[in-house]
Amino acid sequence: MEQEKSLVEGIKHAQGRYGGFSFGGQTPDGVVVHQPLPKGIVFPNGATAAILLTFDVEGTYGNAVGDLEAEVRNYTPICRTLAENRVPATFNVVGKMAEEHGAGFIGAMIEAGCEIASHGYVHDLDKQYRGEPRYAGHFGPRENRSQVLDGIQAVEKAMSRFAPYKVRGIRLPYGHFNEHTYDAIAAAGLAWASNVGSDDFVVPGQGFGSQPFQFGLGEKKYPVVEIPLDSQTYDWSIWIADAGSNAEFVKAVQTYCASRGLRMERSPRLGFEVWKKRIEEAIREERVFTLLCHPIYLTVRGERWGSPLDEFLFPVIGLLGELARQRRVWVCTCAQMAEFYRESPIARARGRTPS
Repeated sequence: MEQEKSLVEGIKHAQGRYGGFSFGGQTPDGVVVHQPLPKGIVFPNGATAAILLTFDVEGTYGNAVGDLEAEVRNYTPICRTLAENRVPATFNVVGKMAEEHGAGFIGAMIEAGCEIASHGYVHDLDKQYRGEPRYAGHFGPRENRSQVLDGIQAVEKAMSRFAPYKVRGIRLPYGHFNEHTYDAIAAAGLAWASNVGSDDFVVPGQGFGSQPFQFGLGEKKYPVVEIPLDSQTYDWSIWIADAGSNAEFVKAVQTYCASRGLRMERSPRLGFEVWKKRIEEAIREERVFTLLCHPIYLTVRGERWGSPLDEFLFPVIGLLGELARQRRVWVCTCAQMAEFYRESPIARARGRTPS
């Protein structure tokens, strides 16, 4: 075992050379960006911007606050609204949640034409392998193989009731990884991962941008398309962290709102306004942007608002559907983006012809 070293926020990792703590736009050790997708590339529907709507389906298996049973019930109207607006989404499902709650709500995702991917087998590795809280970088090849493979198998088993299905991608809980994690992802034959952050509001200058790229760790290049996710402005508008215990995170939220002329408030309506600005910026800058929502937080109610589904998520889905019909954006799943990345020459930017 190599000597422990500090990464961020006093967390240490001991297994392997590289750890990953991408939450909040932090740059994990050793990540190398190979051949990012150019901005302004022409997507299949003729748009020059792409939006990916993704959900981390984790209930209260991690550290989330909300009503697990309400989250499971919510997938029926969520998937119905996606289908009505012809908006495909990617649902990253924790394996344990798929085992214990998955048959019904996973069926709704399939019927809506969405992608189902893995969010690991357990949300916190220490709950599976050790009793004390530990950063995922402490875990070696065995634990990482289990987290990746068991997560995939649990999701595929839950889906087998409806039709054979092959999971094509993974998002790791908290974006925590080391090289053993990506060794396991590559060995599983997955096409994509979405673990590194695109924002730099916590530590300026960090982050990887929003364009998909070929993933590398140090000198090793992995056959995995990395799809950066928006790690700051996902659903914090609905459930803003406490300033006492998460001061850095709250400051990032305030910085974003101030930079975009938004009045800081804890409400689903602000969540919609933030996501709308994110989408508008992606269109204007002709790039890819990945939105991240945790549906467990859509169960949180407040005195000053009604349903977060009605006031936040459904308006977002409606907006994406309209923009897709106007061909201003290509709304796609992570698997579709990975396939597009692999099949389209990287040099196929707007105004250039494929080689």
